[in-house]
Amino acid sequence: MRNRVRASWLREVALFFLAAAVVMLTVVAPEARAAPSLLTLKQSIEMALERNLDMQVALEEIQAARERQKEARTGFLPSLSGQYSYRRLSEVPYVVFGGSQVDIGDQDQYRFTGTIEQPLFTGFATLSNYQLAKLGLDVARIHLSRARFDLILQVKEAYFGILSAEKIHEVAKQAVQQLQAQLDVAENFYRVGMSPKVEVLEAEVRLAEAKQQLIRATNDLGLAKARFNTILRRPIDQEVAVADILSDQPYEKPYEFCLEISLQKRPELMEAEKNVARAEKEITLAKSAYYPRVSISGNYYRAGDDLAVDGSDFVDRESWDVMAEVTMTFFEWGKTRYAANRHRARLRQARQTLKQIEDAVRLEVKTAYLNLQTAERNIWVAQKGVESAEENFRISKERYREQVATATEVLDAQTRLTQARTNHTNALVDFNVARARLIRAMGLEDES
Repeated sequence: MRNRVRASWLREVALFFLAAAVVMLTVVAPEARAAPSLLTLKQSIEMALERNLDMQVALEEIQAARERQKEARTGFLPSLSGQYSYRRLSEVPYVVFGGSQVDIGDQDQYRFTGTIEQPLFTGFATLSNYQLAKLGLDVARIHLSRARFDLILQVKEAYFGILSAEKIHEVAKQAVQQLQAQLDVAENFYRVGMSPKVEVLEAEVRLAEAKQQLIRATNDLGLAKARFNTILRRPIDQEVAVADILSDQPYEKPYEFCLEISLQKRPELMEAEKNVARAEKEITLAKSAYYPRVSISGNYYRAGDDLAVDGSDFVDRESWDVMAEVTMTFFEWGKTRYAANRHRARLRQARQTLKQIEDAVRLEVKTAYLNLQTAERNIWVAQKGVESAEENFRISKERYREQVATATEVLDAQTRLTQARTNHTNALVDFNVARARLIRAMGLEDES
């Protein structure tokens, strides 16, 4: 009796802990298996722009250029300087007068000089320096735009890469399921003597090949997510889920419109134009040495025989003067001319580079536009291929069940269907990537 009670008690305790475990698993498991939040393309781009190190570098470049402009602006303003000196003579200055020695100065001499100087004309050097600094700030902002456009394209390519890998992975999974079903049919037919063993073996070989394709597709999907996480500077193993935004909507803007926009918006062209302007200002700066430099300054002096420069018996405590000064260099063995010629060569180089970049932009836009048209046509062709392959696979299966077709025909039809679906996915992804690249070639962030 006692043993039965004890056994009953143990069963109740065991059931209690089992029920508690089930409850805990019910609560915790959904959290552990919680799907990652769905990322849209817009959210992905915003996250990348916020975290990307190239963007941070470009922002720091803008800050440095802005400080350089402020530095150049100070050239227009007066400068204030001071000098404090101490001088000790070997002996007290004196003169002999009437047969006796008369002191005329201090042996310890302290002097403070304060100077304020305002440049009036510098041969356009100050103005050229300021304009060069302003152009440098413009170039830094262009670098930021260029880095932004490049990063947005990288995010789009990585985003579409995940969608492509997911769809191809799904196609590979469907192929494994279909081949497994075909293997089951072949085995059933073989057991009842309706087909030879070779058809079972061939189905097994095709299934093994499909499983290998599925393994590769799984690996490709993992790599696509890792690349996406790296671009967004997220943990490389963090799970990713992205919204399916693959579109086959035709791109209706004409090539001439795309080219016109690119010639207006491309940051590379803007930077090349700024480099031409900088080269022109460099010539002006070099030629500034031909002109005189005019400035006005005021000096305040204090002198004395102690640290307080509070005057002495021989010098007044303070004095001042105002001075206008014109400085001009007449001969330096052609130094200024050589410098100007050097910058003229740089100007010609900058103009040639601008033309090269313009040609490159034209070619890039043309290439991107043609690739987009090709990808757009491929979508229609691939879609027709999928429809035909699906119908062929359906007919082949029916014929095989009626024993008027071989297993090889069914397997071949299934292989063609898998390839057709893969081709359609690739065509769709290529179209969306080509559109993103055309938008980047136009110097835009999106189509709007």
